[in-house]
Amino acid sequence: MSPAAPKKKKPATRAKTQRSRTTKKRNKRGKSPLKRVLITLVAVAALAYIAAGAWLYTKQRQFIYIPTQGVQPTAEQEIELQNGDVTLRGWLVNPEREDAIIYFGGNAERIENSIADYKPRFSEFTIYFINYRGYGESTGTPTEQGLYSDAEAIFDFVQQRHTRVTVIGRSLGTGVAAHLAANREFQELILVTPFDNLASAARAMYPIFPVKLLMKDQYNSAESAPLITEPTLIVIAENDEVIPRESTDRLIEQFDPGIVHTALIEGATHNDIQEFTQYFMKMRDFQLADN
Repeated sequence: MSPAAPKKKKPATRAKTQRSRTTKKRNKRGKSPLKRVLITLVAVAALAYIAAGAWLYTKQRQFIYIPTQGVQPTAEQEIELQNGDVTLRGWLVNPEREDAIIYFGGNAERIENSIADYKPRFSEFTIYFINYRGYGESTGTPTEQGLYSDAEAIFDFVQQRHTRVTVIGRSLGTGVAAHLAANREFQELILVTPFDNLASAARAMYPIFPVKLLMKDQYNSAESAPLITEPTLIVIAENDEVIPRESTDRLIEQFDPGIVHTALIEGATHNDIQEFTQYFMKMRDFQLADN
């Protein structure tokens, strides 16, 4: 009997090919869900970003303007003036003085709360604390152009009654005061915790959004600064947590160096600067020096 013929080995190529295809299919099945998850997360993040940006855009004036309705009781003389269809109301402090101060407050400030600080320290000035439209008992709705118009109406009213006028703006009020100084002439301008433009200050709070493109009201004081000819005092809070220092510095750079002066209130923050004695002393020294 002849020996059995040895069994032939099957080619390994086909088996390897099959295993390779199987592995690829597994890998493909393994990666696909992960990709889908990543794409879903990116899409959700993009939609959330767009939605948040849209929400900020539509609600932005509610963040810029935070008026308090009604007023705190005060014994000071009330004053009212008309600006088109808007009625502006506030107080006349130290009446019948030859020189005057106009005070423009911050975006959430009750300006009547500053009367007690200013009245004794500037007793030789008649001081006008008049609320922006939509603030206190003033009618209307606040907007950038609306506040500019109110400031001009207030100034024109005051200028007819006084020989010298000093304008003080604080925070948001610095944007109003700077615009007024670029369009009217008066004796001194004092800007407390100012910014170059509101968009740069907002960018520090919302760094991931293109706030310059989104903001309707920008209060670009840096554009007004080269047009200002009044002697100007910039008052800076050392620990200002609202207005970045670089924003204030950029504003200062836009002024004629011959008219701008700066005062740093050490230890002060954006909201407590008026509690520092140096705050009022610096303003008084500036006015006396200019006179």
